[in-house]
Amino acid sequence: MFTIDANTDFGARVLRRLRDEQVLWLTVVDRKNAPRSMPVWFLWDGETILIYSQPNQLKIRSIEANPNVDLHFNSDPGGGDVVVLLGQARVAPDAPPAVDNAPFVEKYHEPIAGLGMTPQSFSDSYSTPILVTPTRLWGF
Repeated sequence: MFTIDANTDFGARVLRRLRDEQVLWLTVVDRKNAPRSMPVWFLWDGETILIYSQPNQLKIRSIEANPNVDLHFNSDPGGGDVVVLLGQARVAPDAPPAVDNAPFVEKYHEPIAGLGMTPQSFSDSYSTPILVTPTRLWGF
């Protein structure tokens, strides 16, 4: 089972970033076997990463064809503080809609408003949940 060791400096840094940062990059493999990266909002629950997507997007089609994904944060300006999670993704219709996910709404309330949306309109537009189960971690 995948775990992050909070007792190491690196593990503590990873957990802080999973808790505090608002954007990470999701990399999928498209039908032509090319990697495609896109920034996404996410919620870490201690075991999985939940992402909400608009339906019929490249990331959805790619995950349905190949569930292997990478997730990574931006590095610091000097190229350090690198965190990459490898995992298995799936479209998760059993996950709650964004509007019913209180921790997600709390984390993204201001950015959602910044888009001129309400939690309900965001949830209506980004109606396809993706659940990523990390399997490996690396970085420095």
